[in-house]
Amino acid sequence: MRAQGQKTIRRAFATKRSPELMSNSEAFVETLAANKVEHSFGIVGSAFMDALDLFPAAGIRFISTQHEQGAAHMADGYARASGKAGVCIAQNGPGITNFVTGIGAAMGAHSPVVCITPEAGTLTKGHGGFQEVDQIPMFSTITKGQFHVNHPARMAEFTGLAFDTALRTRGPTQLNIPRDYFYGEHKFLIPEPLDVSLTRTPGNMTQLQKAAQMLAGAKKPVILAGGGVVMGQAVEETKALAELLGCPVAVTYLHNDAFPCDHPLAVGALGYQGSKAAMSVMRDADVDSSGLIDYESFVRAMLSDSSSNAAASQRHVSPPPTAQQQSRLTPLVASLPKPPPPPGETRPPSSTSPRE
Repeated sequence: MRAQGQKTIRRAFATKRSPELMSNSEAFVETLAANKVEHSFGIVGSAFMDALDLFPAAGIRFISTQHEQGAAHMADGYARASGKAGVCIAQNGPGITNFVTGIGAAMGAHSPVVCITPEAGTLTKGHGGFQEVDQIPMFSTITKGQFHVNHPARMAEFTGLAFDTALRTRGPTQLNIPRDYFYGEHKFLIPEPLDVSLTRTPGNMTQLQKAAQMLAGAKKPVILAGGGVVMGQAVEETKALAELLGCPVAVTYLHNDAFPCDHPLAVGALGYQGSKAAMSVMRDADVDSSGLIDYESFVRAMLSDSSSNAAASQRHVSPPPTAQQQSRLTPLVASLPKPPPPPGETRPPSSTSPRE
């Protein structure tokens, strides 16, 4: 990659079938560019300085923050607003430990964030050197996948996997890179990004039919709309279903955007400081149709209340969260429509719809 005047030139290695000789840092940055990364958040550190020097030529803006926790939150917010993977990177050791809270928040929000964590060099790790800390365990429960670059020749491979997994599983991933692996040269083939739309399906038709039968026979149905509705851009479809059934619609904690609050069928939010009306209709319902990514803790606690008699059908992208809910749920492990296009871009019309 190189800059020509004020125009940025990107080498399109991702379209080539033969490996190209390049530096390890260049392979890392080329893979970022192949995944259309344009912004990254963090604080500059010596651990990744060699790669950082290549960001401008690749068209990547490094946004320096006052604290690494803020960088992780910014990457989370960027992912939610753009539909693209957010990226944060910082200095090994204390810079990386500061990511934990923000990445935990991204995990809870199902935000595709790639957390890049340079670590102590391979020849000194284990000697208790400056800013050395084991960075894998601390992210093990708050990421959808962890990728440790165990050889510099696999830099592009693992970087690509971190992005593919974040977008495919709708959650943060960790890319852990020993700081000395940014130096040196190898032959690399930059992996093409995964087309996430090809990994998503409309859902099991048997389960869909079962859910439809439950709703058709319900006397007091309720729709619980959440993150799945928002990420799937399915607010209008949720409105249409609610109006067809003539049923109230509650929203989950932190997802007031899942259904218009001024709609006659809106009853407000469940959970912390939620609506009494929403809690009342949920307890009285005989069928709850949920458009969620996952049941969050406040909703889960209410649904486990013995005073709630509703059978539930949930449309989500991950397995049912707890064994206790298995008897209560008709799980629909289904896809969401494609995430919203980046600002300024339009999405071509699709010939088929997963909801048809």
